Amino acid sequence: MPILAMLELDGDTEALLAAGTDLELRLGTPDGLLVRMVAPTETGIVLFQLWASAAARQRNADDPGHRDALAASGLTALVTGTRSRAFNETTLQLVAAG
Repeated sequence: MPILAMLELDGDTEALLAAGTDLELRLGTPDGLLVRMVAPTETGIVLFQLWASAAARQRNADDPGHRDALAASGLTALVTGTRSRAFNETTLQLVAAG
């Protein structure tokens, strides 16, 4: 069953976006990640990830390579606050193309 994860990261928006791009280059697309969306906010960025399952999301979180890439990208040092939430039984409905 798909799961939607939302993570809000506080800090300098431009620096967080740049570090997020660096992180994506380091990691590529983790197995089980279906959709990734990032947007700037007034206090930093918000990240939405749609995972194929809770198990896929947990495997990624538990992967030591993921933790190492977070640190190497500089993302963890830039974050001044976080809020997160996960939504089980998520449905993806494509309503427009392009």
